[in-house]
Amino acid sequence: MNNFRKLALIGMATAGIAAIALPVFAKQSECHAQHRDAAKMSAMIQKRQTELHAKLKLNAEQESAWKAFSEKMTPAGNWGKPDRAELSSLHAPQRMEKMLAQMREREARMGARVSAVQTFYAVLTPEQQKVFDDQFARHDRH
Repeated sequence: MNNFRKLALIGMATAGIAAIALPVFAKQSECHAQHRDAAKMSAMIQKRQTELHAKLKLNAEQESAWKAFSEKMTPAGNWGKPDRAELSSLHAPQRMEKMLAQMREREARMGARVSAVQTFYAVLTPEQQKVFDDQFARHDRH
């Protein structure tokens, strides 16, 4: 009888944990689905850029730097993962080569974005840099 109580208690605890975790997993999959939709991603990026622009309170001299920065930070083209059908038709070494090429492409895009941030950051005042730092820190938590 003692074992039955232990098993029942474990079962109830497991069910409780699952009930708590289920909404978290649902929200997580919703976020992943949003990242695959190019239109939603573009809208989200545009909204963030608009908010950042307003918070920075740029002067007329900084506007050209902002324009160059925002153009370089807006990703173009491929939002999603590679075509699974295409990858499944390749042999293992070919798949690995394709994955490596995609990784290098992403790395090059990230390098361009780092350069854009550094260039724009240099024209900001210390107060604006603090706002910029706060916004990037908040973005990293998402």
